[in-house]
Amino acid sequence: MGYPGYPGYQQAMPPPRRPSPWPWILGVLVVVVALGVGVIAAGIIVLQRDRDSTTAAPAPTAATIAASAPAPAPVPVPAPVDPDDRALDTLRAQADADQPFVSAGAADRWVPQLSAKQPGLVAPDVDGQMVNWTSSEILAQHQRMRAQYPGARLVWSDDWATFDLQGWWITLAGTTYSDPDSANAWCDARSIPVDECFAKLVSNSRGSAGTTKYR
Repeated sequence: MGYPGYPGYQQAMPPPRRPSPWPWILGVLVVVVALGVGVIAAGIIVLQRDRDSTTAAPAPTAATIAASAPAPAPVPVPAPVDPDDRALDTLRAQADADQPFVSAGAADRWVPQLSAKQPGLVAPDVDGQMVNWTSSEILAQHQRMRAQYPGARLVWSDDWATFDLQGWWITLAGTTYSDPDSANAWCDARSIPVDECFAKLVSNSRGSAGTTKYR
């Protein structure tokens, strides 16, 4: 072969180099690491979403169920009853209850009339005190007389032909007589004012003429 510069000298070519495998290894490692980071990040995001959904939507409790339940319908409150309306109903019921007794035991006989009242009348009570009579006042007076005079009864003037005026509540004593003077004597014996007690004949078989005798 000779030496360099010597005629016929040819420099020997070095053998070709083998490519290094490290760039491929590094590339694969980078891809693997990137995939691992991606998987970890995806797992963290999923866990965080699960935690957020659990926090945002807690399990319903009795309090939350009660709060979300529809409100019950209000219970209607009954309208208040006027005391005079109630008293008027009681007067009517009492007169209805007493009518059979009056029809059987007092009709067509003389009886002491103790009181005659209607709502709106301004007149004295038996004690002389002026009263603006209402249904409540009339009922209270009748109940007092009923307790004071056993056998006293209540009639409604519209139910009997011997009363000219309608709309009056009449309290009758429980004692009956065949003549008016005896009925008035009953009032005298008890010192009841003359305007409050007098003889009255209650009937549906005749008119009002001659059925009242004052003291």
